[in-house]
Amino acid sequence: MKRLVVIVLSLALAASVLGFVGVSEQSIYFKISKSLQIFGELFRQLSNDYVDEIEPQEFVEAGIEGMLKHLDPYTTYIGDEEQEEVEILVAGMYGGLGIVTTLLDSTVTIAGITEGSPAHKVGLRVGDKIYKIDSTVVLSAGGDELRKFTRGKPGSRIMMKVLRSGRKDTLNFAITREEVTLKNVAYSGLIGDADNRVGYIRLERFTYSATTEMIEALQRFRKESPALKGIILDLRDNPGGLLDVAVSISELFVPPSSLIVSTRGRGRDTERQYFSKKTPMEPDIPLAVLINEHSASASEIVAGAVQDLDRGILLGERSFGKGLVQTITALPFGASLKMTTAKYYTPSGRCIQKIDYTERRHGIVKTTADTSKIFKTRNGRIVREATGIAPDTTISMHNVSPIVAELVKRNIIFRFANQYTGTKDSLPKNFTVTKALLNEFTEYLKRQGGNTNNPVVRKLADLETTLKAQQSSAALKHVESLKSLVSKEYFQELDRQREVLAHMVEREIIERFVPRSKAIASSLDGDIQVQAAVNILRRPASYKAMLGKQ
Repeated sequence: MKRLVVIVLSLALAASVLGFVGVSEQSIYFKISKSLQIFGELFRQLSNDYVDEIEPQEFVEAGIEGMLKHLDPYTTYIGDEEQEEVEILVAGMYGGLGIVTTLLDSTVTIAGITEGSPAHKVGLRVGDKIYKIDSTVVLSAGGDELRKFTRGKPGSRIMMKVLRSGRKDTLNFAITREEVTLKNVAYSGLIGDADNRVGYIRLERFTYSATTEMIEALQRFRKESPALKGIILDLRDNPGGLLDVAVSISELFVPPSSLIVSTRGRGRDTERQYFSKKTPMEPDIPLAVLINEHSASASEIVAGAVQDLDRGILLGERSFGKGLVQTITALPFGASLKMTTAKYYTPSGRCIQKIDYTERRHGIVKTTADTSKIFKTRNGRIVREATGIAPDTTISMHNVSPIVAELVKRNIIFRFANQYTGTKDSLPKNFTVTKALLNEFTEYLKRQGGNTNNPVVRKLADLETTLKAQQSSAALKHVESLKSLVSKEYFQELDRQREVLAHMVEREIIERFVPRSKAIASSLDGDIQVQAAVNILRRPASYKAMLGKQ
């Protein structure tokens, strides 16, 4: 409780010393000194004389959060109790159960299970709701509170009660925590027949072991299929990780001595350039990189290097646009500051930072972005900055009906999969979604409110409420007619989207019974972005034309 009081008073003392070094009032040092003195005295007065007792540590941390919220969202304070999260980011391992959870309908729901983890071994499933751990009910627990129970020393044991759709009673699991290693390569395998194969790698994060896992996948491809037609590197939904790892993975493909990325901070002498220093494993094989709006940071470093160096083609959707570099600095008493210290730039010189946080900064930080600037790849293709990474060919997974996108957004398919699989112990061999199962999904949708999930229907309902308040009976009749028409069109559109829905429902159901790697493998045939990449890689003329090669 005393430790942050000591820190703040020490800062105030340091500030008072700085105040006598003879610097001008206009200098940055004087402003820092003055601000720290004010902060220290404010904290002392409030801590001593406020009408109610103040908990010093929580009070200062609230002040820290207040300061940081005016910067970008990646500059954060990490308390000593949160250091494990930093270690997981770097090392990709932790002591725990191997589950990813989310709050669905205000209850803790398992959204992912690490293959081979304790949770996987005992039979927990995606969609299970965690009711109790040991003697504590955690059904509505937040992430930090839940981690106190799920994380822990390997070898320690917990009792978990879960709720599963269709089961009247809770299911009981005795789970022993283990050291869980998060795989960077979630799946790798060959697509196609023996004479026309394409290698596929799904990379989900950039921790220290990512490069090793990539090398192992590439070596296996060459051993199993020497006449490989191309490689697909899938970076969709990859939020990033370590910059050095992004550089080393790029080195597997780009020519030696190529500039991969550079970083520039506030000062003129802060620029650092990262060049490829190794002989690439795959210097010539046709390469396709898949990205989407959730591909960020290290994913964008790799994608930007591949595109700017014309080493391969990019397919999918525009990336997230996180061109900010964070540095973790130690603070007293085991805390840390994760601070944005630079922006990164692709080989052509463009910064792909897309989001401008000026509004959140309230004038404290000034930043500008010029989206009109043009840059060129090695072959002369035009690319732009400050927009994220734009793919060479845009193929949207959301080119499905907005009605289907709304079902995904509202977790309707996820919930249906929970209900369908809840009472089943296994799936039939070679399970597929049949017409009868899709009809079952439609009936489920109707029971859940049917086309009330349709945003048009919700807007009509709002209009109906307004007209009733105004007693506009004639207009109400037209609204009722519109609602009937929209409802009819809604289910007609669902019928037109049966193939897309079948693919989505099938993947959700399969993920309840098989490891993630097998679920990914089973989804590739129905993945329009993967299949588009396969078709391009198998046509050398089309591939070269996209790269601007003669």
